[in-house]
Amino acid sequence: MNTHTHSSRTFFALIGILILCISGCQRWNKVDMSQRIEGVPPIMVETLSEHYLIVMRAPNSGWDIQIEKNERIKDGVRLYVTVRRPDPGFMYPQAIVDKRVLTQIRTDNIIEIAGRLLDTHETTKGKGFAPIEPVEAFED
Repeated sequence: MNTHTHSSRTFFALIGILILCISGCQRWNKVDMSQRIEGVPPIMVETLSEHYLIVMRAPNSGWDIQIEKNERIKDGVRLYVTVRRPDPGFMYPQAIVDKRVLTQIRTDNIIEIAGRLLDTHETTKGKGFAPIEPVEAFED
């Protein structure tokens, strides 16, 4: 094999890796607007020190919410969150719990939330996002 053939293969291998990276990034940003997430506890958006605060009212302390990332979109900022169900191997007291997550998004931006619902130990690989419609207030 000559040097030219070896460098051509290396070049095409690098191009292939770059295409995979770009397509992976595009899947991350893809939000299926036709889908709705079922079974997520209600989520409300509040403000704290000029930033948005995301509050999830969960039926027990086993639920979790975490911010994955945020990105600029045409009308403001999209916040990506992952909500995880409680671990079925544990017992949790049935007590309403507010889970709070402070964002880095300033309140002078319009916020849109995209989320996904996963089991406790489920991997995020291939799990897409769908819009989450925040509630105005929690029911008592």
